[in-house]
Amino acid sequence: MTIANPVTVGCKLPNGLVLRSGEHKVVLSGANSSRVIGGYGLTSVPSDLWEDWAKRHADTPFIKKRIVFAQATPAKAEGQAKEQEGVRTGLEPLDPDNEKNGISKL
Repeated sequence: MTIANPVTVGCKLPNGLVLRSGEHKVVLSGANSSRVIGGYGLTSVPSDLWEDWAKRHADTPFIKKRIVFAQATPAKAEGQAKEQEGVRTGLEPLDPDNEKNGISKL
């Protein structure tokens, strides 16, 4: 993997995600990481690893629902993360004050 042209990958999964391509892997920061923008953890990833992984997983909900995305620069990734703050993963914590989720106070 070449790190000469890294991309910045945003991941909104709570615990991140492991990207693997051959012998190489990168652990993405997720929504529970120390620095989060718009609910996304941001990680620098070699562009060829990202391209291979994204191509193999193009039909997954991670890509289709914009839960995981890549941008050429950190600034562009931060901008996209802010724009997509409302994207839902289905793994958000439940709101105990919202009874329509089947939760009621005792």
